[in-house]
Amino acid sequence: MDVTEKRKGIFKKIFVVLFIVLLVLTFISKSLYNYRLPVVTASLPKQGKLSFTVEGTSEITYAYVESFYADIDGRIKEILVETGEEVRKGQPLIRFELSGTGEMYDVTAAKDGIITGIGANKGMYVSSMQNTILYEIAEKSEEWVCSLIISDDQLEHISMESVPVLEIVSRNETVEGEIRSIIAYANQNMEGYKVNITVRMADDSLAGERVNVTVKEDGELYDTLIPVAALCKDATGYYVLVLQENDSVLGEGYKARRMSVDLLKSDESYCAVRGLPTDELVIIASTGEIADGSNVFYEGDGMR
Repeated sequence: MDVTEKRKGIFKKIFVVLFIVLLVLTFISKSLYNYRLPVVTASLPKQGKLSFTVEGTSEITYAYVESFYADIDGRIKEILVETGEEVRKGQPLIRFELSGTGEMYDVTAAKDGIITGIGANKGMYVSSMQNTILYEIAEKSEEWVCSLIISDDQLEHISMESVPVLEIVSRNETVEGEIRSIIAYANQNMEGYKVNITVRMADDSLAGERVNVTVKEDGELYDTLIPVAALCKDATGYYVLVLQENDSVLGEGYKARRMSVDLLKSDESYCAVRGLPTDELVIIASTGEIADGSNVFYEGDGMR
């Protein structure tokens, strides 16, 4: 082998070594570069329905309760029953001393049922002109009722076809109810709507049970849903950041690109938007602050 061939061999080995070193340095540089980039997660928009939840607490009561008023004048001498007591028709409930004659007179139960309230106290003078409720009696039934006060905004997500789910707090048990009416409601503290709910259960001990009421309702079908975390807003309006491929001297990568959208509606988890192609990967989370044009590392693209 002459000198020229030896030199060629040496240069060839040096070139191979330099090429390998360059590849290693490029790999190290790209790895270090990627480690400095914010790591993002992204997902494609999807078609679907928004889901709305209305929640509140209530108390189960008897479905059929009737009030009975005083039709005599006199002073109450004795209350003969207690709230919650089951009575029979004709059973004495309240003993009166009648005005004028001083005779004793017993007000009796108008029907079989359960006493849910006594509207008068011992020693109280009652007149038939005062429209005083003497007692309330409930009919034993497998139907129970409770109510939920909701706002105008919540009314948008409740209809007569909605199915309320009631969690009986003390029993850790759930049962479905049926909305029987939605009426306007107002008192000194708030205005809104009263949702009256019927529950069907063959259980005599439900009266007074506290319940957590949940009503879920699906909205209309939307072509483009994105996670709530993906939607951003500034002075110019709503926008999202999408992934865009970005070629550089260090190889292929990604950067964030701003895309304006119109917000149609949202629930707790998703937003329905307009103006976003369904094949765009939308950034939903990042390990660092990013903006339009930021270089990012997409974790769905594999390991660094």
